[in-house]
Amino acid sequence: MFSKFKWLGAGLCCLILNFSGIAQNGDLPYRLSDSEIRQLLHTINTQSEHFRHSLDSSLDKSRLDDTRREDDINAYMKAFEKETDRLKDRFDHHKSVAADVQSVLDRANSIERFVRRHPLSERAQSDWSNLRASLDQLAAAYNVSWSWDRYAAAPAAGPDVPFRLNDKEVARILERVEKQADKFRSSVDSSLDRSRFNGTSREDDINSYMKEFEKETRHLRDRFDHHKSVAADVQAVLDRAARIDQFARRYPLSERAQREWAALKTDLDELATAYNVSWRWNAEG
Repeated sequence: MFSKFKWLGAGLCCLILNFSGIAQNGDLPYRLSDSEIRQLLHTINTQSEHFRHSLDSSLDKSRLDDTRREDDINAYMKAFEKETDRLKDRFDHHKSVAADVQSVLDRANSIERFVRRHPLSERAQSDWSNLRASLDQLAAAYNVSWSWDRYAAAPAAGPDVPFRLNDKEVARILERVEKQADKFRSSVDSSLDRSRFNGTSREDDINSYMKEFEKETRHLRDRFDHHKSVAADVQAVLDRAARIDQFARRYPLSERAQREWAALKTDLDELATAYNVSWRWNAEG
């Protein structure tokens, strides 16, 4: 049980309102900040305690009291609470991954099946509905594809699934991208000034690509700073970077410029991973 987590619901209603837009909005959810994830986990624990209490009360007054069915739901709740505790612990140690959330959801699904099959009190049903909504938000926060109608457990995530990066780690990646972009801009300018592309439309092209890339990078940084960044913002940065990559593949640049671009591409790959954006540089250009 969650007795060791005594998070009272002073901010519970406010938190639910803050996250309600995620479920209602058809767009991709914002990347939740560390504090928002922590609040969501607190909310899930609080709601779990509420549901546990109302469930026990409902079962005590039903024909399921002291039956095997009651033992079943108690086992489901125990397994769910254990996985939720584990998720919170891994989040606190910056090691949480989508597979941890999937494990919580799989246990919750056992409870969902029980609730559908056996009538509970209105209060218990309401408490479970609230908890389900928060679990949907948790799935969205970790980009876990989830449906309560799917009873089969999802395939286990591979061992190479990255940890969820915290705010400081994402901020450091963005800072590296910005600094590395400045280095590449300087080296590519120097390279083009000494090449046959100096003063040509090709030089205008790469300058245009760089300008668009820098604009989208600033936009991403601004939205991250305001806790509004989404995977689509990162995708926009990567799309502009792809044009630069095509140019770098087609036209010879100095060794320094090539080296700076390779370093920037590595930083952009990390950025894509941080936002769970599926990304691959097109070798064909």
